[in-house]
Amino acid sequence: MKKQLNKNRKITLSILCLFGVSFYSGQNIPIIKSPQTYNIEKFGNIPVSMNTGSISYDVNLFNYGDIYNGNGYNIGLRYYGTGFIPAKKSNYVGLDWSLDIGGAITREVRGLPDDFFSDWPKKQGLYGYLEGVKTSNKTSNDIYNQNYNQFPDGGGGIGIKTGAFGFEIEPDKFSFNFMGNSGYFFIGNDMKPIIISDNKNLKIDVSGLSSKQPLDPIQINGSQCLTKPTTITITDEKGIKYYFGGNYENLEISYNLLPNAESENPFTITSWNLFKIEYPNSNILEIKYRTVTPSITDRNFCRSNPGNIRNLQEPFLLMFDHNTIFKQEIKATNGNYNTSSGSLLYDGTIYWGGSTTSSDGSNTSYSATKKSFPDSILLNGKTIVFFDFERFDQYLGYTIPSLKLKNIIFYSTSGNQIVKQINLDYYRYKDYFFLDKVKMYKKDRISSDYLQEYSFDYYNKNTLPDENTALIDYWGYFNNKPRMNMIPNFTLNKNTGDYVITDNTQEADPTLSSIGLMKTITYPTKGKSEFIYEPHKYSEKIDRNSSSQFKNILIQSEGIVSGGRINKIINYSNDGTQIGTKDYKYVSNYSPNGASIKSSGILSNFYRNLTYVRVQTPFSTYEELNAYSDNFIETSMNSFPVLYSEVTEIENNKGYTKYYFTDYKMYPDSQDNKAVDNNTSNLDVNYYPANITNINLPYRSNNYKRGKLYKQEIYDQNFNKLKSSNTEFIDVSEVISNNFATYVTDRLRTKYFFKLFGGSFSPSKTISDDILNNNLLSSKSEYFYQSANGMNISKIKSTNTDGKITETNYQYAHEKGNQKLINTNIVDTPLEISVLEKQNISDAGKLVSKSEVKYDNPANVYPTMALSYDLQNGTPSTEATYDLYDGKGNLQQYTTKDGVSTTIIWGYNNTQPIAKIEGAKLSDIQQSFIDSIVNASDTDALAISNSDEASFLSVLNTFRNNLLNYQISTYTYDPSIGIRSITPPTGIREVYIYDRANRIKEIRQDNATGKILKELKYNYKN
Repeated sequence: MKKQLNKNRKITLSILCLFGVSFYSGQNIPIIKSPQTYNIEKFGNIPVSMNTGSISYDVNLFNYGDIYNGNGYNIGLRYYGTGFIPAKKSNYVGLDWSLDIGGAITREVRGLPDDFFSDWPKKQGLYGYLEGVKTSNKTSNDIYNQNYNQFPDGGGGIGIKTGAFGFEIEPDKFSFNFMGNSGYFFIGNDMKPIIISDNKNLKIDVSGLSSKQPLDPIQINGSQCLTKPTTITITDEKGIKYYFGGNYENLEISYNLLPNAESENPFTITSWNLFKIEYPNSNILEIKYRTVTPSITDRNFCRSNPGNIRNLQEPFLLMFDHNTIFKQEIKATNGNYNTSSGSLLYDGTIYWGGSTTSSDGSNTSYSATKKSFPDSILLNGKTIVFFDFERFDQYLGYTIPSLKLKNIIFYSTSGNQIVKQINLDYYRYKDYFFLDKVKMYKKDRISSDYLQEYSFDYYNKNTLPDENTALIDYWGYFNNKPRMNMIPNFTLNKNTGDYVITDNTQEADPTLSSIGLMKTITYPTKGKSEFIYEPHKYSEKIDRNSSSQFKNILIQSEGIVSGGRINKIINYSNDGTQIGTKDYKYVSNYSPNGASIKSSGILSNFYRNLTYVRVQTPFSTYEELNAYSDNFIETSMNSFPVLYSEVTEIENNKGYTKYYFTDYKMYPDSQDNKAVDNNTSNLDVNYYPANITNINLPYRSNNYKRGKLYKQEIYDQNFNKLKSSNTEFIDVSEVISNNFATYVTDRLRTKYFFKLFGGSFSPSKTISDDILNNNLLSSKSEYFYQSANGMNISKIKSTNTDGKITETNYQYAHEKGNQKLINTNIVDTPLEISVLEKQNISDAGKLVSKSEVKYDNPANVYPTMALSYDLQNGTPSTEATYDLYDGKGNLQQYTTKDGVSTTIIWGYNNTQPIAKIEGAKLSDIQQSFIDSIVNASDTDALAISNSDEASFLSVLNTFRNNLLNYQISTYTYDPSIGIRSITPPTGIREVYIYDRANRIKEIRQDNATGKILKELKYNYKN
């Protein structure tokens, strides 16, 4: 009998190994990213708005104007505060602040990193996804239909076999946020990126993305800790190319350290930072990052002594964050299943219902995050921005020193004149750094030419816990509640799989909602805004339980979540007088006279860090419990726990505006998949509770459809509705065939195939209502996306309050067959526009205008002529020809339909028009005349701001006198500020006067003391 029992146990264990009963996989060290990267992820994927209850604030530092076709380059500071998360490091510009110098592409690893490929023998048999799709020559449809060689052999594997290797089929998620573009993409099984973004015409090239990291997994010369060059290129709809990643210094990397350092995969690239922009006019902007070469003893740091990164030598050490992770993991089994017990209890000990298991599983792990620090920015090889960092000592022995940005120096586009300097001050408490002041100088600090200052204060900034505290709630926010274990006590129903947490140690503390958040902003005018917060509340939450078959379900449930949502903003004048307030209500069906108390919030980040499964075979029954918890909750870093569908803004306790946002109820996630039985042994194995295998299944996220403002209502102080608008949306990308990647995973004995679709959620209809004297005036705009590429607006149909209809039709490069523009991805610029007017819906309509812009020059991508069409016979006529451009794409000469040419002279190093000569061709003007004003403008560009420009004006005056037969306008500039003077053909000069914030203050006649023609005043608004 004993021999038979042992035999049965062996068979049972073999079955369990075959079907992977431990489908709740063990947790490795979290892949921890920098605060800069988390901000890019968090606020690129979800719009910052009242929908999230968060506030954002931007401080514009400098803007370089028109680099190409109206596109400039802006640098600024951005604040995104959502709540105090102890594990979140202070960024190099302060806690919850980030420096916007362009953007980045970040990654969420799913399974193995896509680019992992090692010469080490792979323990689990699988390598990263990317090398597999490069070599397999399969489409997404092939993978979905199982038309590929499976690995391991025999039909039970979830990998794809190419040659002698097996590769996973779980594509990572790449998020991007740069220059006003945001979204994410997956790499398809045919290497085609599957894009989810509001920008429908982005073109992503991953051919430069290395599929074999690290640099060399075998050599001990440091190559195991370094990266191969790896680049992602994105081209926007204007034909501008953005390059991300590249060399080691441009990448952010997470290293696993002791006690879990892996021999095969020592690091994961988490962020590819923007390092170059190429414009169609040949301008090139480069972002250089600090490069530090480690000493000989430090080159192999991730192998030779992982876990003791604090021993690295500076300045290499200063490139890193050191992360301490306190975690508890339970993986307990019970082979003596008690059929009479329906519950499992945990309070530090597991009570199976007949036996107990002592299971602590607590340990400490370490990781390091290698960051990227900007060093300088170059435009066409000339330095235009320089960054200066300051070193700060560590707070405690287990932390490391850090770098914080201290100064930013801006130069003219010629690179040889300082035009502005920024100085940043910080308030430090422990290892938390708060941005305290932003000081701006017109030239440099030594000159004492002080411009303006912003200052900031924060709640409880000098009473914060250490960053490694474990006193956090379910979402990672500080709650200051002591506890014995990381995993809370719970009771679990074995028959259903549902559980109840029986202690409150990880509940939110509503009194701590504002801790660490911005309290006040003091503006350069000395006016001030004060921010008052309150805890998040929800009335529904997403859950997975037995009643939903452990799939996502929205249930009624009220609760509080930590972190602060904005409750009130109070504005003060420079003398401290309160001048205005804004209050925010996050409730459904708000009414000033009613008791509106139900939150409009949905809790989207639910806590389910434990699973229970029971396996029944012909020989025995076996049960297993898996649970995990640590002090680093990534969802708090890169997402929002609660999203609100209705928010009311009340201004000065008078009128109010209601905002309605799309939410999970309108657009739930999809769990559509194809399930394939993976049981190749034909043994009868059953899993309980019922449907428990669904618990960790992935899903297609519809998050990109949520958070859109779809309705707005404006009420006056008597609570009467004045205006409203309502917008409907469609997913434009759904019309594109095969626009998906296939994701393959398994749970127990079932293999699942998911389609990860591309998406672009765009308005399809907007109805606007105005209520005037109790009369409803309604208008409507409809948007159609039936262009040749399926993404552009093909028609806008506008219906006014009288029922009259205007249809505007657009044609683009694809419709016009302009392959040159298609190749450069300039695909959303309308080339032909026609307008049709109808008296009503049944009217056939009348064509009232048709125009076209030609791009016929094979040497460039600039317009060559503008056409209009005869509405009777459709004959085109030329309105203007664009005759000449310089090497930077600046228009030098155009000719109107009456044959009159106009010449434009560009100065200030080819960045600004300095003269317009009507009636002359460029060839009509003596080159020496042109050279004189161009050279004088280049000299003027070197002068300091507000310097005497009499010499340049004299040269311009001579130029005008030499060409008296033409109508001439001339222009002067302060390149770091803007236009300085305009002299029209009449000779009466307009002079522009700026305040210390570089805003136009006055326009005067002839000179700075002349007659005031116009005066402007500004007030700060939060």
